[in-house]
Amino acid sequence: MTLQLSIQNLNKSAESYTVVPAGLNGSWTTVERSSITLFSGIQDVIDVVVTPPEAPTTSAGPAMIAVRVVPLSEPDDAVVAEIILSVQPFDDRRIVSLQPVQRARRRATYEFMVENHGNELASCRLKLVDTSERIDGSFDPPAVGVAPGGASLVQFKAKALRGSFRRATRTLNFEVEAEQQGHDPCIASMSLVQSPTIPGAAIFRVLTVAALLFGLAAVWFSVIRPEIREAATDIVDERIAELSPEFDDRTAPVPATTAVDDDAAVETANVDVSDGEPSFIRLTVDAPILGTADASQPIGEGITFDMTDIRVENSLNDAGIAQLFINGVQVFQWSLSNIRGQYFEPRITPIRLQPGDNLTFSVRCDAKGTTSTADTCSTRINIGGRTRPTQ
Repeated sequence: MTLQLSIQNLNKSAESYTVVPAGLNGSWTTVERSSITLFSGIQDVIDVVVTPPEAPTTSAGPAMIAVRVVPLSEPDDAVVAEIILSVQPFDDRRIVSLQPVQRARRRATYEFMVENHGNELASCRLKLVDTSERIDGSFDPPAVGVAPGGASLVQFKAKALRGSFRRATRTLNFEVEAEQQGHDPCIASMSLVQSPTIPGAAIFRVLTVAALLFGLAAVWFSVIRPEIREAATDIVDERIAELSPEFDDRTAPVPATTAVDDDAAVETANVDVSDGEPSFIRLTVDAPILGTADASQPIGEGITFDMTDIRVENSLNDAGIAQLFINGVQVFQWSLSNIRGQYFEPRITPIRLQPGDNLTFSVRCDAKGTTSTADTCSTRINIGGRTRPTQ
């Protein structure tokens, strides 16, 4: 707003004046010509620009604007011109979500702030906006009163409707709204990500296992069980024939048996003839930043390798993902951000690798360590175990 200030020299001689803002709201006021000179009886008009800041500290209602006119020859004879302006209220309300996205099966709690950046009290009622009608819930508190420049914390307890059986992930988008009659509402968007209750892969696996069990049961009842019964019947018939009164024990030949030989074979098969020789495989990968690199080591011919422990070395504290594959199948994965120096992972049950199996160590470099001067992520893995000759 621009106001005009009229200044007249009533002295008998020429006078110079300094025009400066005054009062509590002097920071709002700008004088275009802060210094003027008038001859006796001369009047001049200068522009005074008033710009109240659009901030919560600018209260709505009457505000005093003052300008001081100081003559240079008599500073004590300064004159103050005052005017009262009416500052209008303005709205600036915001919803700041602290958790815009939540992952849950059915229920989740969201927290958000209702902020008032306007210059009058905000009395808002909270409302859920969901056109799909798949979300319901309650607000705590259901309404808030926020002073200019203040904020209030609100919780929304969301509950998903319907869709209790899901084979895939489902995302429910909704909005929360703070409204007051006669004012524009403020809105914030939120999402509920529902994980599957029964994944499609799990259904496929269950059906596969059920089919396998059914096939095994069919083979047992149709093939194996009749064969066992027939063999048992034959053994019983032979035994009865041996014990028959018509059989002469003195002249009958002694039947040959392989029971001792069979027991010896079983014992030999179960005996571990050697604990194996201790062996180590060391793989080093230098992956470029934001890139991936790997190193591989095959198992030699004529030997098996029982992997018993793993030690991952991240001496430069790089960030990224390290993975260990056996024949292209991932068996371990580590986050380098969680490894400071080295990470040792012993195993109780060894993993046996056959001749020709391939070990691959892959590293994805996201960022190098803070103390590193190299342009790559240098990561190593030591794989311990025992080697045995194949039988």
